[in-house]
Amino acid sequence: MGYFSSSSSIFVLTLVILFCSIQSSSAQITVLSSPSGIKESEFAYSSDASKVTLALHYETLCPYCSNFMVNYLPQIFTNGLIDIIDLQLIPYGNAKITFDKVITCQHGPTECELNTVEACALQVWPAQDKHFNFINCVETFVYNGQQSQWKSCYSKLGYEEQPINECYNSGLGQQLELGYAKATGALNPPHKYVPWVTVNDVPLYDDYRSFQTYVCNAYQGTKPAACQGQRMDIIPNANSNQMLEVTFMEETSPTTNIKSPMAKARRQMKF
Repeated sequence: MGYFSSSSSIFVLTLVILFCSIQSSSAQITVLSSPSGIKESEFAYSSDASKVTLALHYETLCPYCSNFMVNYLPQIFTNGLIDIIDLQLIPYGNAKITFDKVITCQHGPTECELNTVEACALQVWPAQDKHFNFINCVETFVYNGQQSQWKSCYSKLGYEEQPINECYNSGLGQQLELGYAKATGALNPPHKYVPWVTVNDVPLYDDYRSFQTYVCNAYQGTKPAACQGQRMDIIPNANSNQMLEVTFMEETSPTTNIKSPMAKARRQMKF
């Protein structure tokens, strides 16, 4: 009888462990397949508590967003700072959503399309280097005023087009965007413009291009070499008197090649 009781206890314990394991796996699957219910910190991959959370809220045809994506953000992959960063990309920006869940984008239907494509890239290629390479490629075409050529990123990078098409055409991409809409709407304080960059949920406002300094300040471990020489005395300014290189929520403008002379002049203007 004692042997039977011991065996039964072991059997029950095994079932409990197996059940908990299944529940844990199901929770991980739910995070990826039910975007409308996930939090900002749960997008694409889980956070590492020892890392600094760097979040970029953006929209694909905002010229200042593409400028940041092409000329500033890639630096963290070459100087090693990515090792201490949990990078989160949220492609929604200043879009709006109606009561019947129709999304309208600030720069028109093409922006909605590319927002959804990039949301799909985050979903189907969860590996950070893979989805970032694709999104960076798309935004490079936007930056150069050649957004109509973005599909060439597939062949350029050797990526398959089918997974993105399936995500987009199945409606999953739309659900992902609804999830990003929810995360954007939950920002505290609310975002005023894009790009809207936060470090550990604290907005950098118009000083977003100095994001590496804020990351280094926030990191609690041994500072990496990339942090050496960074200014450590700056504070985000919510009310800067400088002309901001941002796209405000209530403004509309055509997408421009910000490398052109006209675009350089417009950098000094509010979008």
